[in-house]
Amino acid sequence: MAPLDNPFEAALSLVEDLRKETPLILLDFHAEATSEKIAMGRMLDGKVSAVVGTHTHVQTADEQIFPGGTAFICDVGFNGAHESVLGREIQPVIRRFIDYMPQRFPVAKNLWRLNGVVIEIDNDAGKSTSIERLSYPVENPDAAGSEPKKV
Repeated sequence: MAPLDNPFEAALSLVEDLRKETPLILLDFHAEATSEKIAMGRMLDGKVSAVVGTHTHVQTADEQIFPGGTAFICDVGFNGAHESVLGREIQPVIRRFIDYMPQRFPVAKNLWRLNGVVIEIDNDAGKSTSIERLSYPVENPDAAGSEPKKV
């Protein structure tokens, strides 16, 4: 596989090889456009257990099980400060859009959330039976090395 291979062709080839070893396959598709993610999920429906999108940082509300048994969501969302612009302090990002001047984008510190999905999969068939979107507020880890705690 070359660095610029078509991700759809690459996915089909990789999934074919992986299916020889396991029926349980989860694809994290890191792509910008929701159309790409939906198309990938539909193409792999019944061939993989789940396709979860990442990259846009904004959790989507389109979780579903496709007819072939593949769990899908366009974006699981990000974990971090949600009173922010994609995890960064708000004002420097706005300034950058207004004056086009380089800015430092410090990590935001307020209103942290933990996002993700829980997917149940039939181990033998490799088909998903449910997908549940999760989004929980968590305490901001103030000290280095501390772990966020569910509020």
